[in-house]
Formats: sequence, structure tokens, C-alpha cells
Amino acid sequence: MTSVRDFARGSLLAAAALLSACSMEGSDEYRHREYDWTQLAQALDSAVGEGETQLRGYSFVLNVDGRREFSRAGGDMTLDTAIPIASAAKAPAAAALLTLEREGRVDLDVPVSQYIGDAVTWPPAKSAITLRMLLNHTSGLPTTSPCLDETNMLTLQQCVAEIAQAPLDFLPDTQFGYSAAGYQVAGLVAEQVTGQPWNTLFRERVAAPLGMASFSYGEMSNPRVAGVSNAADYIRFSQAILGGGAPLLSKAQGQALRRSQVSGLPVYFTPALPGARLEGYSLGWWISAPANHPGSNGPETSDPGLLGSTPWIDYGKNYTVVLLITGTPEKGLAMWTAAREKILAELNRE
Repeated sequence: MTSVRDFARGSLLAAAALLSACSMEGSDEYRHREYDWTQLAQALDSAVGEGETQLRGYSFVLNVDGRREFSRAGGDMTLDTAIPIASAAKAPAAAALLTLEREGRVDLDVPVSQYIGDAVTWPPAKSAITLRMLLNHTSGLPTTSPCLDETNMLTLQQCVAEIAQAPLDFLPDTQFGYSAAGYQVAGLVAEQVTGQPWNTLFRERVAAPLGMASFSYGEMSNPRVAGVSNAADYIRFSQAILGGGAPLLSKAQGQALRRSQVSGLPVYFTPALPGARLEGYSLGWWISAPANHPGSNGPETSDPGLLGSTPWIDYGKNYTVVLLITGTPEKGLAMWTAAREKILAELNRE
């Protein structure tokens, strides 16, 4: 006959086992399942070749739930190959500015003239321009400026002095007009506030904390905010953003990157291809139309560059990808579209 003591002991053991099972079920290790990325690999490899629409090489890294789930390189590239990523470096640049906001050293909604000081004569017509407008491309500053091609002949301060004298494309904060020139001005603000050259402050605030050894904006006196990286390093950054922004950003800042800050504004100029359906923008990140990511509640954010490299984040499915190529926006979009389809299909597979 079972005693009361034996019954109690058995009940306790059963409860402990149940709690242990529940604990395992809630752990990443228990939830983790094996994925089959065969179709994704085939889609990526098919982009490499001698055809007019094909590439000489690519590098690709995928993290799901914070894990490295898949990585692959093809053609003349390896996972360690660092290449120019053009405007795909804008999101990391914006993050460097946001670390200053987190520390209370800048306010995104204060006129930039307060930070530039005597370094540049900032005209009255541009007095309303703020850091938020620069980082969201709503400042009205021109898309580019001749000084952006003179990285070894001018200083960043001299480049911004040139930009300051250029006519506005539209009144500040009335339209969306993608502007590389605006990010140069933001870079000078960071230099003035910290007293450090852009490359030094970026390395200390973003690259070093995340271990991004290959990421650089170049050692020029006028570093264009368009960097160089390999895929393995860049995904350290996008994974930090997907995870909420730590250790770079506050939780509130990380949340702000998921919501468009330009909704309702007419578009003066956008480099985004119509097929990309990038409908919003927030501090360095484009925000996709929901139709881009069927099977995911999103949001999906991205930072594609002129040469086709594209990092993107899907918050709904908790994954991030870095695709690096040296090609065109069209080739980058084609690979992004094909890869996204295969990823979502596999993540949604029962």
C-alpha cells in the first residue's frame, strides 16, 4: 500500500518533471529546430555567372532567433571579403549619432546650428534643420554635393561648408528627399560634439563594442558616409538592432527604428526602386510595405546600397540577413526578393 509520504514524494517528483519540461520548452535550445536551406542556397548560387543579369560573387549571412542559421558565399567572394557597401552604411552611421542622443549629448530636434557652432557658417534659410531631419532625409538639403567625391582633398568641415551654401531642394520637414549630403552634415555634428574624427568616434561607439573589425568609413579627411564591411561583421550590427539596440541604443530608440518617421510627406526624391516597395523611413532604415513579407507580421526594415548590398531585418519572424554584392540596385533587389521568399517559406514550414 502506498503511504502518504510516498504519495507526496511522487507528486513532488512529477511536479518537478513538469516544471523542468516547461522550462525546456521555453528555452531557445528546446525551441530550436533544424532548417533546410537547400532552396535558399540554390537561389543564391543561381545569381552567380557570366550572364548580363548575374554577379561575379556574393556573401550572405542569416541569423534566426539570434543564432547563425545559414551562411554562404559564391563566385569570387568569401564570407571574409570586405567590400564597399555604399548607402548600406547609413544605418550604422545613424546609430553612432543615436549613441550621442542616448547620452544626452545631442537632441535630435534641436537645430544643428547649435552643434556646428563656428565651424561652418550656417545660413538662416537652413536654421530649422535638425538632426532628425538629416537622418530621416527631410532636411531639404540636396541629394549630393561635389565635395562628396573629394574625400582626400577636403576635410569634412570644408565639405559641410560647401553643402551649407547650396540651395535647398524644399523647405525643411515638408518632403522626403534622400540626401547623402545631409549625412555629411550629421557626421560633422558628431565630430563637433565629441571632438573626435568621424572614423575614431564610429569605431569607439559602434564597431568596437560589436566586434566589427572589417567595418570602416575609410581613413580620409572627408570620410563619405558610405563604408566598407564584410557580411559577418555587418550582421553583428543588424542583430544588435533586431535585439532592441543594446549595447548601442536604448530600448526606446530601438523601438523608434521600427516605425516610419516620414509618413504623409510627399516624396521629392528616392533612390528606392519601385519594385522594392519601401514605403517608410526611420533614422537610417527603410520600412517595407507589408506585401513584401507575406507570412510575417513585420515590420521589415532594410538599408540597401547603390551597389546592391542589402541588410534587412524582419521583426515579425525575428531574423536578419546581410547580403553583400558588388553590382547594381536591380541585382541586389532581385537577390533580396528571391532570398526573402525562400527564408519565409522555410520559417513558416510546419
